[in-house]
Amino acid sequence: MAASMRGFASVVATLESQHWSQTTPCTGWSVFDVVDHVVAGERFTEMTVNGVSLAEASDTQSGIDPQNPDVLTQVTDAAAAVLAAFDGSLDRIIEHRIGQVSARRVLGFRIIDQLGHTWDIATATGQPVALDAGALAIGLDVARAERETLERSPNFATFPDDEGATGGAQSAFLRMIGRI
Repeated sequence: MAASMRGFASVVATLESQHWSQTTPCTGWSVFDVVDHVVAGERFTEMTVNGVSLAEASDTQSGIDPQNPDVLTQVTDAAAAVLAAFDGSLDRIIEHRIGQVSARRVLGFRIIDQLGHTWDIATATGQPVALDAGALAIGLDVARAERETLERSPNFATFPDDEGATGGAQSAFLRMIGRI
């Protein structure tokens, strides 16, 4: 997870004011929307992993503070907080939007979210991106294991021939989450 977070932060670090309104491959979302979503996801996850109820975490969840121009620090602070929250047993049960799930499973959701949105922002802003190989291997395993969950999500799409796709792990992962 730390590697996928670093990759996301490194892409955010390159953003300039003209990038924020650009559309991304994440349908209907601008670069700002994607970054805001990731920060909100980190904060929501940190709360639920630390035992805050789903209702309270949902009510108090927040993304980027528009009054704070240091977006990169907001990204890295949210990432550090959620990473620290995962310190401990990954077998403990977390109240999540899809139901009662293990912290391990929630960790997997965060990894695929970070990897996918790193690619989204890099693609939207014309940056080359090579996702971290170790994080990508885990992300691909998670995407395969969570195929049914991804298919029910409005944010992902999978295709019947995903496993037959060629082009390496990054291409396979991006197909599994409906990006290519």
